[in-house]
Amino acid sequence: MTPKLFTGLTIAALGSLVVAGIVHSRADSWSTGVATGAKLLPSLQRDLPRLATITMKQGAQSITLERKGEAWSLKDRGGYPVQGDRVRALLLRLADAELVDRKTRNPERFSVLELEDLGAKDAKSRLLALADDKARPLAELLIGKRSVEQFAAGKGGTYIRRPAERETWLVNSEIDINPAVNQWVDTTIFEAQIAQVKRVEVDLGSEKVVVEREAGKPANKDAYKLVGMTEDKKLKSDYTLEDLVNAFARVELEDVRRPVSPPVGGAGSVAAAYEMENGGKITMRVRSEGEARWAAVVASGEGEAKAAADAVNARAGGWEYRLPSWKYEQIFKKQADLIEDKK
Repeated sequence: MTPKLFTGLTIAALGSLVVAGIVHSRADSWSTGVATGAKLLPSLQRDLPRLATITMKQGAQSITLERKGEAWSLKDRGGYPVQGDRVRALLLRLADAELVDRKTRNPERFSVLELEDLGAKDAKSRLLALADDKARPLAELLIGKRSVEQFAAGKGGTYIRRPAERETWLVNSEIDINPAVNQWVDTTIFEAQIAQVKRVEVDLGSEKVVVEREAGKPANKDAYKLVGMTEDKKLKSDYTLEDLVNAFARVELEDVRRPVSPPVGGAGSVAAAYEMENGGKITMRVRSEGEARWAAVVASGEGEAKAAADAVNARAGGWEYRLPSWKYEQIFKKQADLIEDKK
């Protein structure tokens, strides 16, 4: 080997070591390489019989699920029923979660994993707190971002941190919590069998919009007429009226509460109703509070329509629902939204 070749190989080897050192240094700043396999919440199985509440927070949003017997409800929403299978799925993922890899201890990097303190500016971290019926803590975790397919195809992990600690961890379970009400309840307020709807009425106070389906015609764009439309006007689209009727096919909640005073349905409210061929009717009265639209729902019907009406009233009675803004805009149309002058 010539001196020149030896020198070149030496420089290359040293360069490789420097690069390796840099890579190791960068990786080491994020991970210690310690894989423990220890349970994230080793006492959870033992504590489950005492578990009474699950609280989730992110930013200004907060929600508390409360257990009474085997049923779960929204403690801070008047006891509205929660879908138990969603709670069980969360608890199962928590029970199965293992600490796989210790990550950064540097608070300046917590935000990269979405594990910053809950009160930090623009924090994306989410707090999960489990407590017993005396409000004694059973577990508290900050839940960060997910690591997609970290362990296998279709199986990811989650970054977590205990609020009082600096250690951050990757766990081998996808722990996805969301403090939004519509993530934990059956969001359906009511559904309409569009093929059976014969009339829709929207009362905005200052004007009414009434759409009727011509007798004997199937429910499609050619079956509907706008009551009171004059000869010098035309629909903005062939599908304008069909879209309005179809907006009633499924109405879902974004949030829920017990009735406030004065209740929805008084001054300042608007209303929308649809009538079925069998005589059944559902009326939704809505009041605006800032950007929120709160609805009270009541159904009526006799004969074959009575059972369906009773089911809606049993579910919706005693509650007010916040509607998604897009759904409100779909239903509460003015005449000017539907028609225009003929050219």
